[in-house]
This record gives sequence, C-alpha cells and structure tokens, in this order.
Amino acid sequence: MSLIQADNSMLLLGVVLVVVAFGYWCEQFSWGKKVSSPLIILMLGLVLGNINVIPQTALLYDVIQSLLVPIAIPLLLLRADLIKVWQESGSMLIAFGLATLFTVCGAFLGAYLVDMGELEAQIVGVLTSSYIGGSSNFVATAEAVDLADSSIYLSTLAADAMGATVFLILLMSLPAVAFIRKKVPSAYIGKQHTISNAELQTMSQQTASMPGVVNGLALSVIICVLGSAIASVIPLSGSFIVCITLLSLLVANFAKKLLDKVQFDFELGTIFMYCFFATIGAGANVSNLIGPAMLIVLFLIVLVLVHLVLLVLFGALFKLDLAELMIASSACILGPAAAAALAAGQGWRNLITPGMLVGVLGYAIATLIGISITQVLS
Repeated sequence: MSLIQADNSMLLLGVVLVVVAFGYWCEQFSWGKKVSSPLIILMLGLVLGNINVIPQTALLYDVIQSLLVPIAIPLLLLRADLIKVWQESGSMLIAFGLATLFTVCGAFLGAYLVDMGELEAQIVGVLTSSYIGGSSNFVATAEAVDLADSSIYLSTLAADAMGATVFLILLMSLPAVAFIRKKVPSAYIGKQHTISNAELQTMSQQTASMPGVVNGLALSVIICVLGSAIASVIPLSGSFIVCITLLSLLVANFAKKLLDKVQFDFELGTIFMYCFFATIGAGANVSNLIGPAMLIVLFLIVLVLVHLVLLVLFGALFKLDLAELMIASSACILGPAAAAALAAGQGWRNLITPGMLVGVLGYAIATLIGISITQVLS
C-alpha cells in the first residue's frame, strides 16, 4: 500500500506537478540539461512509485493519459507549418522506416534467445505490433492471433509497460553518451533556440494575456471533441489520434488568423506531456522483472537494445541526425503522443509534427506486421 492513496487525487496531482516542477528546476544546471527534464521526471516518478510513496495505478493517471495527452496534441501542433516541416525534416520517414525494420529484427532475435513457451509466437507478434504502433495495435493483434489466456495476456501487458519504460530511459540517455554524440551528430541537440525579432515581439505581447491561454485550451478541446466524433464512425485502431492530428494540422495551416488569438499553446502542451511522463514512470512496476512476466521483459530488453544499437550504427554510417532518430524511434516504440512529448520536452519544435505523422503511420502498419510475425514463428 502506498503512502498516498490512489483515491486521494488532489494530493496525487500535487505530487505529479511537484515532480514536473522539479524536472524544470533541474534544467538550470548543466547536468540537468544533459539528462533532460523528461528523463528526470520519468525516473523520479519511477522511484516514487516503486518505493510506495505514490500508487502505481490511480484514476488520476488514467485522466492524465486519456484526457490531458489528447488535449496536449493540438496544443503542440497548432504552429506546425507543413511546408516548413517537409523542408526541414523530410528525412524523418527514412528514420522511422529504419526504426520499424530494427524493431522487427530485435523481435526475431529476442524470440531466438528467450524461450517464452508454447504461446511465444503470439506473444512476439502482439508485442511487436505494440512496439511499432501502440496499445490499440496490441489489443487488435492479440484478438487476431487468439492470445486468449488471461494470465499470459496480463503478463504480456505488464511486460509491455515495463519494457516501454526501460526503452524510454535508454533512449533519452543517448545524447548524454559522448561517443554517440560524436558519431551521430545533430542539428538540434545542444543548440540554443535563437529567437527571431518576430518571436520576441510575439512573446512580449503574450504577457498576462489570459484570454490567449483559454482560447488555446478551448480550441484544443474542440478539436478533440470533433476528432472523437469522427473516430467513432471509423472502425480503425488508433483513429482518434489520427483524427485529432489531422484536424490540428488543418487548423495550423489553413486557419492561421484564428491562431493570432491563441497564446502559450506550446508551453501548456509541454506541461501536460511532462505530467504524462510522470505517470508513465509511476506506473512501471519494477517487481515485474522478477515476476511471471520476467521472460517477456527479457525479450523486450533484447528487442529495444537491438533496435537502438542498429539505429545508432546506421545513423553513424549514413550521417543521420540523432534527434530525428530519437523521435522516429519514440514514434515507433511508444507512438505519436510520446514522440510529440519527447520532442516538446527537448525543445525540438520542428520535430513534433514529423514525429506525430510517422507515429500515425505506425498505427496503420503495426497490426499487419504483428500478425505476419506470429505466422512466421508458428
């Protein structure tokens, strides 16, 4: 039992916000900038959850992940100029293709090295689809390959969450490794964002403009409501994220005058995503490493290590940008929302939209890949 109970949502929210504030505070130091706020927040959430200061499951976490994250997505995309995105980050699709390929390679090697029993083919297929798409692909593939054993299903789900946390920690640690920074340089990492005169004027006009903040929130919620309505008539996994992404991009590119009334949208979206990182860390149960899901976690560790090692090697070989590789990797393994959160947290604004778009592509292809892998291994 945790010190703070799961039903004490107000106190729990206070802890989450303090964790986020601590992550921001750490960035004033050189070590904090190297480690990055998202990783600090994730790790602190992981520690607090596993020493039972805060619960590992709570209604508040569900609210943040199901409500704040969707609202954050339009907030992060409202300044996305698609022409500029294509000009500056068209290589993201190549990086995502490599990330997907290396996930499949990691899955096959993991299946070869780790014996997960009679249902291994189904488990590998389901987890591979989850690590190319998202949780909706997990469910769809599990149903398609008949992974019906409840204990195995729950163990696989628990391992999925733990593996994702391990991956995120490793991924966000890459820029801190000098050898990797040297071999796979980046135009984004370590660069200070230069503020143009136009941006400076906009920032000066934004001070104490509460209507601008409320307008941004209202617009984001409206986009989510419309996206939910459209997604309800589209029988495809992940259609909600797809819809709000497309609607946000439509507003960003064809309703720019409307956005003149919106302020602090990116900053607010980033705060929401930081709260998401805190709940992800809190929900990762380290005891799964020694429980019934241990073998599945070992498989996933092999998968993500192969994925990351090959991605870094190919990045060094073909002179790809490390930041783009990281966002493509996050979009592949964790999905578009996490890719947007990582890009926002690192201050890589130009990579948010490409990360979202390739993450949506992952939703489209993941289930088919997962089913195919199950058939190959059967």
